[in-house]
Amino acid sequence: MVSILIPIYNGIEYINESVSSVLEQTYDDWEIIIGVNGHEENSNVYKMARDYQELDEKIKVLDLFQIKGKSNALNEMIKYCKYEYVAILDVDDIWLPEKLEKQAVYMNQYDVIGTQCVYFGDIENINPKIPLGDISSSDFTQVNPIINSSVIIKKNLCNWISDFDGVEDYDMWLRLRKQRKTFFNIEEVLVKHRIHKQSAFNSQNQQAKLVQILNNYKFG
Repeated sequence: MVSILIPIYNGIEYINESVSSVLEQTYDDWEIIIGVNGHEENSNVYKMARDYQELDEKIKVLDLFQIKGKSNALNEMIKYCKYEYVAILDVDDIWLPEKLEKQAVYMNQYDVIGTQCVYFGDIENINPKIPLGDISSSDFTQVNPIINSSVIIKKNLCNWISDFDGVEDYDMWLRLRKQRKTFFNIEEVLVKHRIHKQSAFNSQNQQAKLVQILNNYKFG
């Protein structure tokens, strides 16, 4: 059983694609928690998200207007999760139908489970060069090893740090790797990861944060 977190600040125009990709999963022991961050309850963004709560009783929408930043939003959303495992789905990404079912096989074996993905949007039909299989001993300093929207992780390991918004996922993987948690990436493409101008890793202002989290990992 998996709690799926969909944080929304930008990208509400993609919500139908992302939520539909969960509804089409072959594995159906899930709940969705949509957290609307930075938009008032009477805003069009919140109202559009709230409409999805009417689709399925397993979908819950949270008003996080008072919560600043993605990491703080995720830390708040995690409080509402019913299940031991958590999945992250960025609102502009899409899961393929067997994504959760194929990851469920590994949930009792690993702490963090990702999958290969394919880029689409401004970049099409390219797979990121991430390590695959059991990556628990891989060098995480060369590349972010887990695509955020591919992850399933034990809930009790989740703790995002707001100083690193934009690269908060990579920071958490590095901290968990240092704690010797176990990681696995399924080789099959099970996620479509949208690349566009707002993608965090394309932003130059994230470089200082990347340097800091890597230094924390190596020397902290």
